[in-house]
Formats: sequence, structure tokens, C-alpha cells
Amino acid sequence: MARLSVTRRQTFAQQHHAQTDEADNQWLSIEEAARLLGVGQSTLRRWSDAGLVPVYRTAGGHRRYREADLLALLKSEERPRRRLSRKALVDLSFALYHSQLTAQVASRPWYSRYQPEHFAELRALGRQLVELAFRIVNRAVDREELLRAGRTIGQRYGEISAQAGLTPAEAAEAFLAFRAPTYLAITQFAEREDIPTRRVLRLLGELTILLDEVLLATLRSLEPDTSLTRSVS
Repeated sequence: MARLSVTRRQTFAQQHHAQTDEADNQWLSIEEAARLLGVGQSTLRRWSDAGLVPVYRTAGGHRRYREADLLALLKSEERPRRRLSRKALVDLSFALYHSQLTAQVASRPWYSRYQPEHFAELRALGRQLVELAFRIVNRAVDREELLRAGRTIGQRYGEISAQAGLTPAEAAEAFLAFRAPTYLAITQFAEREDIPTRRVLRLLGELTILLDEVLLATLRSLEPDTSLTRSVS
């Protein structure tokens, strides 16, 4: 009886080792590996090329991932985290603006009223706005602080537009044109980083709230100062 029990234990151990070896030697395609990790294939390629995820290549050059390696990453929570580059986001926004939008807005009547010094400050304000968008993307943001910063930018937008002689309607049109690169940068960067669609929609919703506050502050700064009128009367 004792000999039988020992034999059974040995048989079970052999089967367990065989199953473990089989799991260790389970190879996945890049599509299967990306699905297991919950990321896009392009992200997994970047992680592999950076040496963050072990990858092997077949004789034909195809990527193969060992399932045990990926499960170890998930279990130990060592999965690489996406980090968005602030400089990349800002540069992408303005590259898109100059390549896609400048030609469109340059023909508008209000555009020629802005002076070179106005454009210089508008570009600086635009970069500040994209910086705020970056903070939303990276979740490093206090909501009230963000909205206050946005209103400050909007107020200055309005003051510059007033100096250039724009009407409130023209200033609103100018701001809608100037804010477009921020949306474009977020969506383009989300595609490059394989950010899940649900998160992209949430980010765009938060960004819309911010930009709406900027626009309202722009328009408020163009309103006539009624306090001066009351004091004169």
C-alpha cells in the first residue's frame, strides 16, 4: 500500500512537471501576446524593442512571446507603464496647427488685425493651454486649479483680441481656430500610444470642459466695464 502511494505521488509529480513545461513552452503571436497584456500591438512592439518584454523571432522574422514570460510580468506587476512626453505633445500640437490650420485662418478678416507681438503672445498662451491638456492626459491635475489656470489664459486671449480690435464674435472664432490643435494633438497622441477608446473619450470630455471655460473667460474680458459706466452716471 505504501509502495502504491509513493508510485502515485511520483506519477502526479511527473504529470505536474510535464504540464508546467508545456505552459513554459507555450508561444504566442504578437496579436495573442498583446491581447493577454491588454495593450495594442504597436505598444508591445515598442516595449519589446526597448527590452522591456522578452521577445523571440522565428526564422521568418516573426515575433513570438513566451506565455510564461508575460504571465510573470502581469503577476509581478512589472508591466511597463506608458509615459506621455510633454514635449512631444506640445510639438505635435503646433506642428499640426502650422501644417493644417494656418492656411485656413490666415484668410479670415480678423487674422490680419493681430500684430506680430500679438501672435508671439498667442503662441505662448497656446503652449500653456497644451501644457494644461498634458496634465489632463497624465492625470496630474487638480480640477479647480486647472480651471483657474484656463480662465487666466482665456482672459489674456480676450485682452489681446481687444487690443487687435476684434469683436466678441471674431474673438470667439479666433479662439475656436487656435484651440483646434489641442484636440488634434490629444487624438493623434492617443492613437500613437494606444490609449483605450473609453479613456480617450473621458479625456476629451475633460478637455472640452476646460476649453469651454477658457472661451467664456475670453468673452467676459471683451465685455464693456459696466462699473465705469455706473460711476460716470
